Amino acid sequence: MKIIGLIPARMASSRFPGKPLVEIEGLPMIVHVLKRAALCRDLDSIFVATDSKEISRVVKSYGGAVIMTSAKHRTGTDRIAEAIRGIKYDVAINIQGDEILLRPGDISRLIQTMRKDRSAKFATLVCKARHSGDITDCKVVLDRDDNILYMSREDIPSDARVKVETLLKLYCIIAFRKGYLEKFASWKQTPLEKIEYIEYLRILENGYKMKGVVIDDRSISVDRPEDLPVVKKLMKNDTVKLRYL
Repeated sequence: MKIIGLIPARMASSRFPGKPLVEIEGLPMIVHVLKRAALCRDLDSIFVATDSKEISRVVKSYGGAVIMTSAKHRTGTDRIAEAIRGIKYDVAINIQGDEILLRPGDISRLIQTMRKDRSAKFATLVCKARHSGDITDCKVVLDRDDNILYMSREDIPSDARVKVETLLKLYCIIAFRKGYLEKFASWKQTPLEKIEYIEYLRILENGYKMKGVVIDDRSISVDRPEDLPVVKKLMKNDTVKLRYL
């Protein structure tokens, strides 16, 4: 199987403009993500997909490969669907550009799931949420076969009647079987996707299953400027960075 990693990136984030080029531990955030993903031996190649010439210049200066895309895309998944045109692959991995603390082994776990379960068309990493009430986290609930039942920025399941010990959330590294990334991009935005502001609900609303691969790591992405101090503190003691800095 040929496995391709794609990292969507744009400068015009509504919550954190210019986020991909914010410097952490001496490197732009997008470069951290690229170099950490490159440590995953199960990926055959990795590309940054962007509409920004500035991001392109920075990534290339660190030896990364870039595919330029349209600036009209509403979601990162739509962006990488354009980027992958003409590239031969069996599984495409969408690696969000703000998952700066990603571990290469986590990507491998997702890839192993796609290799073992050939019926899986879509799969995502899932981990414990840091705390309740955070609408930047996309919470998920799973069925007994670890397929995603629903996703929301609200806390699910509800603790209105029973105390919920653990909330799960998306760890935004997503796998697409060949042809299904393109299929995703061909669908119009769906009603629940628009309400929840979670693009992957488009998969569920079109009647497909999405496998959830639960891991022990807690994903801490940089969604807002106030996440930066937390991530910078964690990066001080991070061991993965020692493999590429």
